[in-house]
Amino acid sequence: MGFFTNYGKVTMDKIVNSVVEGLVSFDPEGATEAEIKEMDQKLEQVSVQAAKARQTMLKEKDEAAKMVTLYNQRVEAAEILNQKIAAETDPAKKASIEKSLASLIENIEKMSPDVDKEKQAAAEAEDMFKYLEQITQDAAKKLKEAKSQYTQAMRDMQKAKLQEQMAKEKEAATKTVAGLGTDNFNVALKAMKHITDDASAKADAAKTRSDLLKPVSLEDDEHVAAALREVKGEVQPTSLADRLTALKKK
Repeated sequence: MGFFTNYGKVTMDKIVNSVVEGLVSFDPEGATEAEIKEMDQKLEQVSVQAAKARQTMLKEKDEAAKMVTLYNQRVEAAEILNQKIAAETDPAKKASIEKSLASLIENIEKMSPDVDKEKQAAAEAEDMFKYLEQITQDAAKKLKEAKSQYTQAMRDMQKAKLQEQMAKEKEAATKTVAGLGTDNFNVALKAMKHITDDASAKADAAKTRSDLLKPVSLEDDEHVAAALREVKGEVQPTSLADRLTALKKK
């Protein structure tokens, strides 16, 4: 039965550890805060125990001190009675004092073990308080260190995230700059140049056609103008015969 109990406990511990590791990997910040909170709760618990132990210690020490004081007072009283017995000459008084001393000594003897017990209880209570006080101090120190480590870890994590973001932005900027000299950009430039050249060629062709179709002013040339007039029959007769012939046509 013990084997299966222990086996089940080990298996459960593994499952718990696996779950905890998964949570830490998924949310390290939340897991750390939960761990610190748990440490804080444990510190509070042990602090309460230490406070109670201190109260118990003070109570036990007070009781032990009162018991010791009472014990010492009775021992001192017994010594006084013993001195009176030695100095007393009256047998009756002496016998009476001896009886009182015997009763007192008997009481002191019975009281002695109780004194030892009270002193032992006070010592044990003090040891327990010191033990819990040390645990409290250690727990407080660990909690303080954990909080400091958590704060530093948060700063490191935020710094790492910032560096990662800056690295990504730098990488993106580098790719953008690198993209300015890529083949795609050169192809774009070539395409733009081709469009420009094609437009220029078309413009030149249109100008040539315009120039060809544009009417030429030939009247400025004397010989051309005379020839055209001759073609059109607009030649003015110069001789008398030609002039007479022109008149007959009308």
